[in-house]
Amino acid sequence: MFTEPAFILPGLCEQMPYEIHLDPESEAEDASAPESGSARTARERRDAAERKRAERARRRAEGIPEPRLVEAAIATALCDLSRRGGLRARVKEQRSYDGIAYGLDAVLGQAMEELVERRGVAQPQAKRALMQRLGLTRQA
Repeated sequence: MFTEPAFILPGLCEQMPYEIHLDPESEAEDASAPESGSARTARERRDAAERKRAERARRRAEGIPEPRLVEAAIATALCDLSRRGGLRARVKEQRSYDGIAYGLDAVLGQAMEELVERRGVAQPQAKRALMQRLGLTRQA
């Protein structure tokens, strides 16, 4: 009978107080509520992504190549040296990788050539990145 919205809504509005006071202590408790596991994980991922963005921007500003580019240059250098040295035939003949070694100067030279001449990285930055990646100097 009195279930129509026209009768219910005015009745509810009359029962509501004019001013609602919020307890500041209850708000403080909500703010200090423990962070859930998924919220903490999401925050940690956002923080890590922001750190990586800042690190990449710093490297770009200094002209330092990306780590994956340095690793690709090292891999390309090893591949080129293997091809020139006849690695495939030697391994096929020996049936093992025993006794195969490359000089560090040869690897560095080929990787520098890859970075500087083929990838357009400045020589001082290429040298610094290669030395750091190969563990021949302290990390900056």
